[in-house]
Amino acid sequence: MMIWFVCSLIVACLLLVTVETRLTPEADGIRMPGLASLNPHKAWLLLPLAILCWLSWHLFTTNFSFFSLAAIGFVATPLTMLIPRWRYWVLPSALLSMISVLLGTIWG
Repeated sequence: MMIWFVCSLIVACLLLVTVETRLTPEADGIRMPGLASLNPHKAWLLLPLAILCWLSWHLFTTNFSFFSLAAIGFVATPLTMLIPRWRYWVLPSALLSMISVLLGTIWG
């Protein structure tokens, strides 16, 4: 499907916008508008949050599937690692992903 191509294009655009490309020392004083002016740590939170919102919308608008729940767990696991106060939720999020994949495989 074309969804993977569109997702990779969005990720590439986000990388282009957020990664600093200052090659000369005179460009250090230039303030870049938009997402590039954000702290890179905060900018990288936008991608998993956007994917999590999209997956949540997909989960609530279609029939329930354990694989959709596993996809939410797969996105929530790195999201919990990006925020230091949420790091104790890494194991429950990974367990949610693992159990959802197992239940989806067993009950198809």
